[in-house]
Amino acid sequence: MTIDTFVLRRQQGWQELERCIATARGGALRDVSAKDLERFGILYRRSVSDLAIARRDFPDEDITEYLNGLCARAHPLLYRGSPLRLGSLPSFYATGLPRAFRAAKIYVVASLVLSLAGVLAGWLAVALRPDLAATLIPHSLFDQMARGEVPTGGLDNAGFTAGFIIQNNIRVALLCFAGGALLGLPTVYVLLLNGWTLGTLAAAVHRDGFDLPFWSFIVPHGVIELSVIIFAGATGLMLGDAVLRPGLLSRADSLSRVSGRAVGLAVGAASLLVIAGIIEGYISPSGLPEAAKYFIGVASAILLYSWLLLAGRPQRSRPQMSLERVTPA
Repeated sequence: MTIDTFVLRRQQGWQELERCIATARGGALRDVSAKDLERFGILYRRSVSDLAIARRDFPDEDITEYLNGLCARAHPLLYRGSPLRLGSLPSFYATGLPRAFRAAKIYVVASLVLSLAGVLAGWLAVALRPDLAATLIPHSLFDQMARGEVPTGGLDNAGFTAGFIIQNNIRVALLCFAGGALLGLPTVYVLLLNGWTLGTLAAAVHRDGFDLPFWSFIVPHGVIELSVIIFAGATGLMLGDAVLRPGLLSRADSLSRVSGRAVGLAVGAASLLVIAGIIEGYISPSGLPEAAKYFIGVASAILLYSWLLLAGRPQRSRPQMSLERVTPA
């Protein structure tokens, strides 16, 4: 079949779909009758089928680009997601976010592996070249900690510090997420760099014998904070995988298909950084005993992963035991 024959046979249906799109008020079909809505669906499915044929037989022709745009405009009118309502937030956190976390377990594991690879690389860099420790460890609050100057007290500016920490951590999480659109390469870089920083710090304080005060500062907030960075990395890897392996879909359609799940996981996880920032601003630098800080970190780990791994799972129905009385023969 030539392209002229193809267009001649199918053009009438495309034009009708164009008119249906034009009559949709405010980007929705709420005022369209059931009969017209059914017709809209039929025209859309036919156009999608025509697009598949055009991609196969006429991939470099203008008609293929036109059909791709036509279907892209019609799709959101028929398949709109449910609008976000404040009343749905409790359900999202109670079951939606844990389910999204479990559904992305492959990417979470991959993100964790990349982070641990960065930690190992940073540790080995300091262990093998102690003379480079001063240049490997960033000049910051953690640089003081690497020299044993772990801050305690100083809660006068804790509110400002907590706000700054929350903002910085959200920025890192967004970098991990947004990097997915660029084949996931920026996401991989951020995960490795974050792990590298932690690894160099850990190796330096271990070398100088400051493990206990160092980790008593890191553990209370670090469990949530590092977990969220890994979750954000998982969303970036998920998006990157959709771009690299679109399957039968176009890369744009493949990215659109997973973006909803990725955004939900990223936004939900990023909101946990508020808790981590408050802990880091008020508890980590406080004068609490080190044992109490470790307890807070362990408790937060138990609560976080019990929620993510168990919440929202379907309940198994127990078999009903028959209570009928057996009468002897």
